[in-house]
Amino acid sequence: MGIYSIRTLTYYLTDEFQTAIQIWVLISIVIPFVMVGLGIAEKKIRKSCSHVKYLLMVGLVGFAEMITVSLLPVWKMYFALPMDKGAFNLYLAFIIWCLIFLVSVFFVVFSDGLLVLKNRSLRVKYKDENLFFFGQILSKLGSNTLAMTLICLTLTLSISLFLLTPFLVEWAQGFLDKRVVYDIQIDSDYTAAENVKLLPETDYAFLDSFFEEKRITLKDDCTFSTYFLKASDVHGQSAITAISLSDYNHLMEMFGYEKISLAENEFSTQWLSITPKSTMETFETQYDRIATDNGELTLSAIEPKTEELGEVIYSNQNVVLILPDLTCDKLTVANSYRYIMTESPLSYADAEQLTDYFHEYMPMDGQEVYSVTTKTIERNDTSALIFIVQTGLIYSAIILFVICFTILSLQQLSDSGKYRYRFQVLRNMGVEENHIRRLVLKQLGIWFGVPVMVALLISSAFILFLFIGFSIQIRTYIGAWKLLQQVGTILIILFALLICYFTSTWILFRKSISQGQEGKCNV
Repeated sequence: MGIYSIRTLTYYLTDEFQTAIQIWVLISIVIPFVMVGLGIAEKKIRKSCSHVKYLLMVGLVGFAEMITVSLLPVWKMYFALPMDKGAFNLYLAFIIWCLIFLVSVFFVVFSDGLLVLKNRSLRVKYKDENLFFFGQILSKLGSNTLAMTLICLTLTLSISLFLLTPFLVEWAQGFLDKRVVYDIQIDSDYTAAENVKLLPETDYAFLDSFFEEKRITLKDDCTFSTYFLKASDVHGQSAITAISLSDYNHLMEMFGYEKISLAENEFSTQWLSITPKSTMETFETQYDRIATDNGELTLSAIEPKTEELGEVIYSNQNVVLILPDLTCDKLTVANSYRYIMTESPLSYADAEQLTDYFHEYMPMDGQEVYSVTTKTIERNDTSALIFIVQTGLIYSAIILFVICFTILSLQQLSDSGKYRYRFQVLRNMGVEENHIRRLVLKQLGIWFGVPVMVALLISSAFILFLFIGFSIQIRTYIGAWKLLQQVGTILIILFALLICYFTSTWILFRKSISQGQEGKCNV
């Protein structure tokens, strides 16, 4: 990874990128070589420190490596860090490798740590039945490190899938609600055409006959266009477009928003709701004045608008400018739209017929420069897809969860026959039954508790990354409190399942180790 980082990341050590990114690059290059150095100097290091300390050093370096690599998606999102898709995927693979390595090291360190505690602390070693307890745990943990690692990783995947499900489902549903806000939405896309001047100008009035035939009553109907600031922007695939003030106010009225007013030489902005405020402020600083083919305009003192008016009018940008009508009259048309609200929801059959009718009247000739979207079809089709994804994620998570705890339970119950004699020896030595029950509880607590706690810790880090990395999307499409409630509900359900598995295993284990004693009493 270090060699790959030198070749790939030195590009970011220029003044073009932020200091935080440059520091991250240096750490990303250094840490892998530190790990290699620890491996080469293993014998020398272990002469001056114990095996446990050496493993702790390796584990800490591995943890630092995983944290460093995990920052890449954050930099990519917040600083728009340019990176090849293949390189980005490779770094994500590094994260998975570091995770597997850390979990493996953890269980080795945990086993060796218990051994050190047993040998060095006589007070702990000989307190109550701790000597027996250490023997029970260490005798099996040393030979089951790989199994515990696999169980922990599988459990981590299961919990992550459980927690990821509400995030993806609510995001998809929230995005749908904001993307399709009109009952019927018709638009053109100038970026899909070879020549924007070849696009026929239309107000989509041919649809009126369809509405009359199907007796579809229109509650509100807005036909409008967006414009290029300059005719030379026609060939720009990412040009910022503008909408006239009257058309904008019509859209605002359709949803009950307050209309705005502009002076003849002013313009304002309408932003995509997920746009960060810092982006808006930067835009206002750089574009306080704009030049058009019909004169210059000054930015109005009106606050930037973020009302939900659909996402198509932005033409692959985060903003659309609002210009006076007189200014727009002499600008080049970019896209044409017709947004309709109906008195009653369209039936699915009518929505499909409308789509077919539209494409028959507006042939695309292989270019999807026009599109018609109906809320009925989008909601039905997307809801079906969301249900399939949700079912698949939950089913996979449940299967993995059940497999993990079934294996943990069977591991203990299958060995209960071996433990029966050992616990009988304790009884013969005069150990009280409540102490034996406590021993069983502690033993099962280790086997169930440690992998669960590690899995929860890793899953919590994953969820924290989602909340930080996608905070704007969560706030816009889902709601942080709503998502937290769903995550909390899932954790409570998982905890209840854990208690059920643990309790049933504890009861069966106690019965198994008590069978010899009951037989002796019956004699």
